[in-house]
Amino acid sequence: MRRPKTRFALAPLAAVVLMLCALGPGAAQAAAKRDPARIPLVDQTGTRFDVAALRGRPAFVTFVATRCADACPIANAAFARLAQRLHGDGLHARLLTVTLDPAYDSPFVMARLAQGFGADASVWRLASGSPRDVRALMAALGVVAEPDRNGVPDEHTSFVYVLDSRGRLARTLLLSTNLVDEAVHLLRARDGVR
Repeated sequence: MRRPKTRFALAPLAAVVLMLCALGPGAAQAAAKRDPARIPLVDQTGTRFDVAALRGRPAFVTFVATRCADACPIANAAFARLAQRLHGDGLHARLLTVTLDPAYDSPFVMARLAQGFGADASVWRLASGSPRDVRALMAALGVVAEPDRNGVPDEHTSFVYVLDSRGRLARTLLLSTNLVDEAVHLLRARDGVR
């Protein structure tokens, strides 16, 4: 797999504009009308939910594709470590991993991924949904993905979106080896993501 090109390091707003332009003339209007907190998803247990269901606690959200062999395995491993750290440190937050590839990553495929990481759905939800709904959520957060010749989204933004307890975007973190410590620091800080 190739490394993401710098064109995907654009500011989230610019990335949203580029993605919506690529989707067609009515896409921008349709995405603007949808409340991203109400976009339906399905987690690894088969439970239907939306991002609004995460309210009440801070949440860390990322997007992956199970067929991606570059940044996505790193994101999954970081979220697995973060889930363990939250439990071990008695910190309260939610984790959400949403597929970039809903046509392939069905709820069943996401359930297998969750099982491989021992993900407890009460803390870490791994979700899929209809391609239309997943694309709308991606657009709302400025997530951009470009498929390779086999249809695998191997070039994509690799951020972690931090939602406060009211479900509002509080910060955007880079996916890095320091992600777990950064997340724990945010949760412990007085000015963190309460």
